[in-house]
Amino acid sequence: MILPAAPPALVQAASQDSLLVQGQKALHAGRPLEARRFLEAWLAAHPDDADARVAAGFADLRLDRVREAEAQFRRALERAPGYADAAYGLGLCLLREGRDREGRTVLEAALAKEPARAELKEAVARARILAPDPPPPMAPLARPRSLQMPARIEGQRFEVADGKGGWRAFFIKGINLGAALPGRHPSEFPDKATYAGWITEMAELGVNAIRVYTIHPPGFYEALAEHNAKAAKPIWLIHGVWTELPPGDDFREEGWWSRWRLEMRRVVDLIHGRADIPPSPGHASGAYRADVSKWTLAIILGREWEPFSVEAYNARHPGLSDYRGRFLAVTQGNATEVFMTVAMDYFLDYEFDTYHAQRPLAYTNWPTLDPLTHPTESTKDEELAWRRKLGLPLGKGEIHEYDNDAVGLDLEKVETLPGCRAGIFASYHAYPYYPDFMNLDPGYAKGGDTYAAYLRDLVAHHRRHPVVISEFGVPSSRLVAHWQPQGMTHGGQSEREQGEQDARLFRDIHDSGCAGGMLFAWIDEWFKKNWLVIDDEVPLERKPLWYNVEDAEENYGLLAYHPGAAGPSIRIDGRAGDWAKVPDYLAGPDLRLKVLADEGWLHLGLFFRGPIPDWAKEGLAVGIDTHGVDLGDHRLPWGLDLRSQAGLEFVVRFQGDQTALYADAPYDLFTHRLDRPIRSVDNDAGRFVMPMTESNRPRIGRDGTRFPGHRQEIGWLRRGTQDRSDPAFDSRAEWREGTAGDGWSFLEARIPWGLLNVTDPSSRRVIRDAIPPGDEVGTAVTEGFRLCLVRFRTDGAGRLQPAGSLPAAREGVLPLPPLFTWATWEQPTFHRVRKQSFDLVKACLHGLPD
Repeated sequence: MILPAAPPALVQAASQDSLLVQGQKALHAGRPLEARRFLEAWLAAHPDDADARVAAGFADLRLDRVREAEAQFRRALERAPGYADAAYGLGLCLLREGRDREGRTVLEAALAKEPARAELKEAVARARILAPDPPPPMAPLARPRSLQMPARIEGQRFEVADGKGGWRAFFIKGINLGAALPGRHPSEFPDKATYAGWITEMAELGVNAIRVYTIHPPGFYEALAEHNAKAAKPIWLIHGVWTELPPGDDFREEGWWSRWRLEMRRVVDLIHGRADIPPSPGHASGAYRADVSKWTLAIILGREWEPFSVEAYNARHPGLSDYRGRFLAVTQGNATEVFMTVAMDYFLDYEFDTYHAQRPLAYTNWPTLDPLTHPTESTKDEELAWRRKLGLPLGKGEIHEYDNDAVGLDLEKVETLPGCRAGIFASYHAYPYYPDFMNLDPGYAKGGDTYAAYLRDLVAHHRRHPVVISEFGVPSSRLVAHWQPQGMTHGGQSEREQGEQDARLFRDIHDSGCAGGMLFAWIDEWFKKNWLVIDDEVPLERKPLWYNVEDAEENYGLLAYHPGAAGPSIRIDGRAGDWAKVPDYLAGPDLRLKVLADEGWLHLGLFFRGPIPDWAKEGLAVGIDTHGVDLGDHRLPWGLDLRSQAGLEFVVRFQGDQTALYADAPYDLFTHRLDRPIRSVDNDAGRFVMPMTESNRPRIGRDGTRFPGHRQEIGWLRRGTQDRSDPAFDSRAEWREGTAGDGWSFLEARIPWGLLNVTDPSSRRVIRDAIPPGDEVGTAVTEGFRLCLVRFRTDGAGRLQPAGSLPAAREGVLPLPPLFTWATWEQPTFHRVRKQSFDLVKACLHGLPD
């Protein structure tokens, strides 16, 4: 499709820059349709301009017009055969069209000409996954006469073969590996070199096992095999067999059950280096020839099963309680326990018959489905009954939480038969902050470490089989998604606190008698979602494109991937040097305001003439209009006696320990969490409120005991430095003042996008609910923000008096500021950071015995 030539208004706008330059600027700013119009006008007069063809091609790609884009890139290459940008664009088009082999050829040729270009390396790595080299032939299968059993269960512990015909005790010090880099979904895996680098660092950390949840590309297994072949101490593999929940909660639905059995066979085949897995959307594929079976310690089947699914299946099969198979048997179990035993028996059967091999096996469990009874954890029905009895409000709709103690899965009911020589173990994902019974049950609180007490209870129940805590850890996010009384909270930790708590949890696992633990996780993953913020991350399919420091689920890693290609876009450290590259957004004789947006934050630079003020007497405020100048609050808060032509959704107050962000009351998420729609409305109230969250809702125990909830004010901004070379480094620092030279001082800050009700900065989406609201929070695309800056003094009565502003106030009114906008993106920039927690966990692991 050819767009019409640029209209006269566009041509006139280009009087200072050529239409080509205007088109390139519009493309960079994330306006591909506008860019295309400029470029069409330019190409009408300059049809052989390869630069314009390339820019038009990328504009077409942004508009999802792949055929048109391909034509533009081919025209550019006809004119300039060695043009790497044109080859890069053409290769992307071919991959998008499913012509993977052609795309790989084009991209590899481009990379050969410019081998240092990061985006070409990335595209080639992706193309090689999509169009791998032909698989090498498999060697003939030689089924060994003796049983291959690299590890086994002995009593309450693991043992591994010592290479001399004997066995030695083995305590699992593992790490969970999710591998999604920024900009990627979990099924978009990294290349072999990335895996190899990670494995080397894991060895430095001191882990002796890597746990993966699903099948990874061949490069992962090749990298592991190559590392272990040379390492004094191998790193063992604990492999998962992933599945989603069955349709209709029916674990014996034939299509689902048959697909899961196929996945089991593939895992067996690939660890023995004998799998050819065809491409399939959302799954790894390729030729698996690296035999890692002698380093595969154990297998864990499945995922965290949902209580509602277990209850439904049990209700469908009330009489199903016993099973006796070839390797395992279960007696007086529920239907789901029987099914899990059948699944484990199937896996053992296939590996034994095909490869004459065996290794310890488990299915995934978690405290929500543990076999213990907890007096403080009432079911939904029990809690509703108590609410009625006590005359408490029932709330809007049902309680949105699992029935955490209504049903369980108990591995103790499973018996190993003589053919099962490697044994089975209980695998739990167990964190210290959820479910609430972990911290509310009186028996657990007596010793001062509720998590350790729960683990001892769990180990005491499992007398037949050892317990492995296959997921645990705390994240270094900004927000607390679940509070915990000993500080082991679900988020809200600094990197140092994260490391201290992770180490504490590892020691608890060891000291409680567990057979091992696997820390979650190796890296932060941007695609992850947490219940506290997920409703406001819209559209979810774009979540990998931006970083949410508020989201606990995104920030479990010991390695972080943060916005900025070579380092932070702005480092919060009280030094003004990195602001030199940022143009003034607003400027006056005594005040200047700079603004920068990246994949994680809105960065503010407030420059003011004179020394750093006495914050008890002076301060600064930044008003932010996120969308619709006629929406929002037109009156500034705190008695400043100023109005704003731009309606403000937020105001940030910078004044020492009072520094915080406030939301216009009609647009505050917490205020309207149960009373949607959430929309900015035109008002003149000047009422801005502190944003809040509720991490733990109030509860009622089974005996009627009432437990209070837990809420946090989240608008407070933390003063400190983000300079990692500074002993005072604080990973949670969000603002700092400093001197800027020539008689100026400044203050710099970073505001998380989620705190500004931005649902997707990569496409500039902000919350604006529909009327009536739908199931999903509604959004609007904003052109950008408008900001104002006010310097104020505090009088003796605590009232605020304006002492200057940008834009300069006229008769008490701040004129309409200009639009600040930022370029949208389809691929994020990021750089890698080793968190402070890495070294703290490393010290712990090196102090724990193998």
